[in-house]
Amino acid sequence: MRFNQRMDIATTSTAPQRYYTPPAEDRTSPPRTAVSGAYAQPARQASYGRGQPPGLAAGIAIETVCHNIVVCSAASGGIGLSTFAAGVARRMAERDLSCALIDVDFAAGGLDVLLGVESEPGMRFNTIDAPLGRLDGEALNRELPVWDDVRVLPGNPWNGGMPDWWQTQAAVRALAEANRVVVVDAGRGELLDTMQDLGSAAHIVLVELSVLGLARAKRHIGDLERLSGVAARSSERVADGAFPLLLVGAEPRGTVRRIGIVSEDEASEYLSRPISGRIRAHPRLCADILSGLGIRTMTRANLRVIDDVCDWIDRRLDGTGAS
Repeated sequence: MRFNQRMDIATTSTAPQRYYTPPAEDRTSPPRTAVSGAYAQPARQASYGRGQPPGLAAGIAIETVCHNIVVCSAASGGIGLSTFAAGVARRMAERDLSCALIDVDFAAGGLDVLLGVESEPGMRFNTIDAPLGRLDGEALNRELPVWDDVRVLPGNPWNGGMPDWWQTQAAVRALAEANRVVVVDAGRGELLDTMQDLGSAAHIVLVELSVLGLARAKRHIGDLERLSGVAARSSERVADGAFPLLLVGAEPRGTVRRIGIVSEDEASEYLSRPISGRIRAHPRLCADILSGLGIRTMTRANLRVIDDVCDWIDRRLDGTGAS
C-alpha cells in the first residue's frame, strides 16, 4: 500500500496495520540533524518551565518582527484551517516570494503528515534548541523540510512536550527574518496568549459558516482584538487601533443539500466585518488528506478565494494594505 510506503508503520502482528503510529524517539541518542554556524546544534530542548529562558534577565521581552507574519486561526476545529494555511503559503511561493509555513498548533500538530512530507528529513519543533531565545534564520531555513517550495516547520506533539514560548518565538522571528512572508498555523489560537508579539501581526480567521461557528468566531475575534490592544500598548511600532484582520468563510462539512450553511451576508452582518469569500468542502481533497496523500489539488473556486487572500497579504507587504 502506498500509505504503508510513505509512513513508518508500527506492527503488532503479521498483518499490515492501517493506522499511522509515530515512531518512538530514542531519547538517549543525539538528534538526526545538525545545523552549523550561528544556529545551535539541535537537541532535545531542556524543560525550563514557563518562566524566562536562561541567559536573559527577568522581565526582558524578546520582540518579534511581525510586519511579514500572517497568523491563521479558527474558533472551530476540523474546518480545514491547516489546509487553508498551506494553500496560502504555496500560492505566495508561486508568486516568487520566499515563504515559510510554521505549525504552532501544538494541541494537534502533524502539519508535515497532512502535507505528505513526514518522511522528509529536517527540523521539527521538538528538535529545536534556543536556550537564549535566538536562532539564525538562514541556518534554520536550510534545515527545514520543503513542500512545493515552501519551508515547513512542523509541530509533532507526540515526539515531545510543548516547546517553551521563547523557543517558539525565536523560531518565528528567525524565519521572518529569512523569508519574505511567514504563514503561521495557530490552530484555535491557544498559543497567542503567551506570544503577544503576534498580536501585532496580520490575522486571518477561518470562520465556519454555521450558527454555532459564528458564535465561536465572534468570541475568537474579540480575543484577537484584545491581544492586538495589548501589543499596541507594548510596542511603538503598532498604531493604536490598527488591527489587520481578514475573515474567510468555510462551509461546514457533512451538510445535506447545503442545509444549515449561513450566507456570507448574514455572517458579515453578525460579525460586523466583511467575509472575504468562502472555502467550499472538496470531497476529493478530503479523501487525499485522509488517505495520507497530502494536498494534491484544489478547486478553482477555492483557489480564487486563496488568491484574494494572497493579494491582501501582498498589499500589506508593500505597505499599501488597509487593516
